[in-house]
Amino acid sequence: MNKTPSFIPMTKEELTKPLDILLITGDAYVDHPSWGIAVIGRVLQSEGYTVGIIAQPDWTKKEAFTVLGTPRLFVGITSGNMDSMVNRFTASRHLRNSDAYSPNGDMGMRPDRATIPYTAMAKQVFKGVPIVLGGIEASLRRLVHYDFWQDKMRRSILLDCKADLLVYGMGERQVVEIAHRLNNGTGIRGCRDIPGTCYALGAKETPPEDVVYLPSFEDCKSEPKAFAALTVESYRQANPHCGHVMLQGHGNRWIVQNPPAVPLNTEELDAVHELPYQYAAHPSYRAPI
Repeated sequence: MNKTPSFIPMTKEELTKPLDILLITGDAYVDHPSWGIAVIGRVLQSEGYTVGIIAQPDWTKKEAFTVLGTPRLFVGITSGNMDSMVNRFTASRHLRNSDAYSPNGDMGMRPDRATIPYTAMAKQVFKGVPIVLGGIEASLRRLVHYDFWQDKMRRSILLDCKADLLVYGMGERQVVEIAHRLNNGTGIRGCRDIPGTCYALGAKETPPEDVVYLPSFEDCKSEPKAFAALTVESYRQANPHCGHVMLQGHGNRWIVQNPPAVPLNTEELDAVHELPYQYAAHPSYRAPI
């Protein structure tokens, strides 16, 4: 197994080699396998990549995103262990009193729909570097979805973010494959066939053949039964061994969802949990998390 630093670096002083992959999260960084960002970071490290984490950056300041420099392969972005709107509001739309994933439980450490502003700033700062979305917020919002707080249908978060690729579900297999392909010079468009990912086609790109067509964004907005049909078909194609590629229209754009990734087997899952987590918050924090 490759040697890794005690914690995944959060500062340039902690980096021992140029950065391969940058992970941005709406949570504080706790090096524990129940924190998705720690799992993804450790898995990528175990494959030999240099990984850095920026936790809860100020989404209005470019310098908050550049503290580790520009990554060689890609930027991975997640809102954190929870959908950022669920993190802020109760089911009654009342503001929560504390954030369990922030130092001292402080609120306001991440923006609403955090994946969107994080990606917007990352695209400004890291021009030409592929942006890969992940985490529960991206997974739940990868297709047309009902937004409880706005009480309306929203389009795929891929279009709101203009990201290159979205990883849904458990992402260990996908991020490693993405890293390997980019490291081998394939390019981010060469990652579009990876199971457990979604991507948006450009307005002039031809959609793939032999796919399952889902009700479009426009259909789901105008007809509740269309959204119900979308939900049913999504479940029908949820088996990684026999699921089909799905296609959903958004005006003149298409969202393409590949079949799910095959889950980790027992030995692989054990190996993920045996990576060198420190089971503690990064030492830069002074308040409890």
